[in-house]
Amino acid sequence: MILQALASYYERLLADHAVQPQGFQEKEIPWVVELSPDGRFLGLIRTGGEDGRGRKFVVPAEVKKSVNIAANLLWDNPEYVFGWPRPGLTEKQAAKVPKRHEAFMARLHELPESVRSDPAISAVIQFLNNGDFAALQSADGCEELRRANANVSFRIVGDPALVCERPAVTAALSESACKPDDAEADGRCLVTGLRVAPVRLHPSIKGVRGAQTSGANLVSFNLDAFTSHGWSQGANAPVSQAAAHAYTAALNNMLARDNRRHRLIEGDTTFVFWAAANTLIEDQFAHLLGSYAADQQESDGTPVRETLESVRRGLRPSLNDETPFYVLGLAPNAARLAVRYWHEGTVAELAHNILRHFDDLEVVGLGGESNVPSVWRLIGAVARDGDARKLQDNLRGQLVVGLMTSILDGLPYPATLLARTLARCRAEQSVWPIRAALIKAVLNRRSPAKEVAVSLDPNERNPGYRLGRLFAVVENIQRSAQGDINVTIRDRYFSAAMTAPRSAFAELMRLKNAHLKKVRRSNAGLAAYFERLLDQILAELPAAQGFPASLSLDDQGRFILGYHHQRSFRSSGKAKEPPSLAELSEPDTAE
Repeated sequence: MILQALASYYERLLADHAVQPQGFQEKEIPWVVELSPDGRFLGLIRTGGEDGRGRKFVVPAEVKKSVNIAANLLWDNPEYVFGWPRPGLTEKQAAKVPKRHEAFMARLHELPESVRSDPAISAVIQFLNNGDFAALQSADGCEELRRANANVSFRIVGDPALVCERPAVTAALSESACKPDDAEADGRCLVTGLRVAPVRLHPSIKGVRGAQTSGANLVSFNLDAFTSHGWSQGANAPVSQAAAHAYTAALNNMLARDNRRHRLIEGDTTFVFWAAANTLIEDQFAHLLGSYAADQQESDGTPVRETLESVRRGLRPSLNDETPFYVLGLAPNAARLAVRYWHEGTVAELAHNILRHFDDLEVVGLGGESNVPSVWRLIGAVARDGDARKLQDNLRGQLVVGLMTSILDGLPYPATLLARTLARCRAEQSVWPIRAALIKAVLNRRSPAKEVAVSLDPNERNPGYRLGRLFAVVENIQRSAQGDINVTIRDRYFSAAMTAPRSAFAELMRLKNAHLKKVRRSNAGLAAYFERLLDQILAELPAAQGFPASLSLDDQGRFILGYHHQRSFRSSGKAKEPPSLAELSEPDTAE
């Protein structure tokens, strides 16, 4: 289904002229040899800048070389085009270079006579047959060309197009690519269902983080353990040449360096996403879930924060869009690619699940629609200092895939997110809004019948939630009594209060009494307010059992949320009420 969806997307790209038809591709050609119509060398032209990059041209599709000798048509590196070994080759490696040049010349001579008779192609063949490259070797840039072993092609003076872009070449390649299906072939294409001879080697896919820069395969068989029934390589998964070109062209288009509209990289996983037809969510998806900071700007100068706000509001119209939508996650795996994630659904399902995800994350202090948490920020919540880059790539990739699965498929969030987020809160003795949001989302998906509220819930009777509130009140009583001090009860008791409340709160309640006496001497009304709040919280704790000896992970999460809600609480503003706790201590806002 993955290959079929990609092949269908290729047809859409082809209609929009965003990809090339079978037999062609866009390729950087940094150097061009300019010839006269009679095949004489006139100059060596650099098409790009000093960085070695070149201008992109539409050229005959690159052949799959693997470890074999195979030449491209009318373009390649100097080893193939001129038979020049690049510097640094061993004697054994250099011995293969003449054969590479022979393969390049053979490819030219295999062209039909009608193509070889084209004046420009005839000039190239004549220049290479003469073998006199003295003028070329003395030209400016030739040493750089040989050292970099960069791609080189040809053009005739006065013609802005390359020789390989000539109508005669494109017509011949198009005719070859459009051959009818072979009714006598042994297999059927897994993508189209037509009876065809399967392609032996599939084109390379480039742009997946961590994979080989030269490209890797999505479909590949290169060991006996991967084969069956005596079939070799591509015959084990029969795909026609046309279908192989279609799915790889679609993938390479989305993975292109300048295509941020369809590509999202998180950890060691590279995600691509597309719809069966033009939809608004294609432009929104990377912003909704991608690695964007709110203070970044778009290419047009628009703040990303404004884009995120409008994108979230713009999801509402997509709730009725039944257009198919796909998300594919790829990860490197030696010479081939691993499918880390695959999602297939409709735009309506996707919009519904993303909106549900944002609702699950909503918590007081996070900032609402103006602070939409991306996947990158959520993964950062489980890392030291909130920096996802401090996690190992493979761990970050696993967390990202688990989180994306939860978001896009509407499933429970990975349990490891709760454990790791709680560990960061204990280690740093603080609760950031983004961490409280992630804990709330995990708990709400795990226990839908006992959802945690967005803000303070005075009626919540869960012991962990009550103890978190109690800890926030005791902390504020200390601050009211002693002001800003170097070491607070949060610094000393936060972790213990979460994990072993019985031992921690015995000492905390003793300290609370001493601090409350000091508050009463300076502000009796505030002390009375604290006492009423303490009575309200303690009244819901089971008196017979006292403080629990320990809390489960879920209750530790509710402890964090109770603590965060209490610290973020804002009073109703009644005249006779004393200052609220939030007016005495601001909640943690670092993210």
